[in-house]
Amino acid sequence: MMRKISRRDFLRGSAAALAGTMAFGATVMAEESAANDVNAEDYAWPDYSGETLSFMWWGSDTRHEITIEVIEMYKELTGLDIEYEYYDGTNYWTVFQAKMASNSLTDVFQMGNNWTTYYDTVQPLNSYIEDGTIDTSAISDTMLSTTTNPENGDVTGISNGTNTRCFAYNPAIFDECGVAYPTETWTWDDFAAACRTITEVTGNPAITTLEYQTVVFTVVTQWKEGYNFYSMDGSEFDFDGDLEPLVYIIDLLDTLMKEGCIGDWGIYNEVSSNIESDWIAYGDAAMCMLSSNQFSALSTAAAESGIELELATIPRVYSDGQSGMVVRSSQQLTIYSGSEKKDIAANFLNFWVNSIEANKILNCERGVSINSDVLTALQADEELTDETTAKIYAFIDMVGGFENAANSSPAEPAANEEICDVLKEEYLQGLYSGKYSSAEETAEAFWEEAQEIFATYQDTEDAE
Repeated sequence: MMRKISRRDFLRGSAAALAGTMAFGATVMAEESAANDVNAEDYAWPDYSGETLSFMWWGSDTRHEITIEVIEMYKELTGLDIEYEYYDGTNYWTVFQAKMASNSLTDVFQMGNNWTTYYDTVQPLNSYIEDGTIDTSAISDTMLSTTTNPENGDVTGISNGTNTRCFAYNPAIFDECGVAYPTETWTWDDFAAACRTITEVTGNPAITTLEYQTVVFTVVTQWKEGYNFYSMDGSEFDFDGDLEPLVYIIDLLDTLMKEGCIGDWGIYNEVSSNIESDWIAYGDAAMCMLSSNQFSALSTAAAESGIELELATIPRVYSDGQSGMVVRSSQQLTIYSGSEKKDIAANFLNFWVNSIEANKILNCERGVSINSDVLTALQADEELTDETTAKIYAFIDMVGGFENAANSSPAEPAANEEICDVLKEEYLQGLYSGKYSSAEETAEAFWEEAQEIFATYQDTEDAE
């Protein structure tokens, strides 16, 4: 049975779609008509009364609130009852792995760029896209490719939006300390000098949150053209064993932490699980590393203390060298391969990515929408595209135009999570505590163990 419900409060007017201006080289997929256009005035919503779907995600308090609001909207439109769970970014994966082990994953879940690790849990969406259940008429091939397995063409999920790793900074503290604002070509030397001056003037660490594995891997990419820590498909290392970039960044980070310019590991563990609790939000730190889609929630928290933040690129090794930055899918919504509600889940994903009304609520908090019609509508609404949101759009546009910037970063192999954990917990913290005598010793030991971990995972995959 189908019931017709009109769309509510649909946006007026239009604006040039941001996706059309981004330097992604993307062309929107052409179709005669949309098979499942939830924005059509006479759209017939499916009646899912009596049905239940389960859904889990991670994120900030802001994300939880707006996601629940969209869930309630879909329930009102379709009658579907959605049971949901949400966690912070650390606890999410612990719960996920436990559910995976017991074959009790939710019908829909949020997945990161680590999808290769959990590939058996993923239901490819190709058939739902081909039959029109998931309408991709306003999604470019390039944007769709951010959640596509390059090896076999499986679409592993629908992107929640595009983002990039970056820095946020407080211009007022930079002004107070007489430090120049970051530019798109600032270097790690510039970063170190800024940190030292800010810490000397304020007495606080200049930065309390860094995504250490991203910093290390980014410096590898910045070291020379066409270089990455992993190959693009995540099947092997691209890193050739030259430890120079690892030694460089490990030494710099450790030195700055010991000087008090970077928050120590106790501070890191205290604030890293929730971006809104970072010291920058209270005026006690000048910088913070984050994903661009987190900037809205962080800015909202900072605004409560009268603080206005800006976005900056990750520093480079050389001002005229590789940026090391990429635009990629921030996360994706994925259907569990063991779900008995796959068709309902596919319709929910279609609503999630395409509904203008739903995305007026989500408002690119998880990343810049991959749907050009949605972006057009959001930009047409001055209440939604506020100053903070405009900063995110402009920043993604800028990074997308960088030479050598890609639309996706290397897929994270199954071994990546463990490799990242030992990098932080064993080697970076070990150097800080005196377990290792130098950055050279630390880098050498880390690279040796990284290879061992990778080989162990490969042996397990081969055995399967």
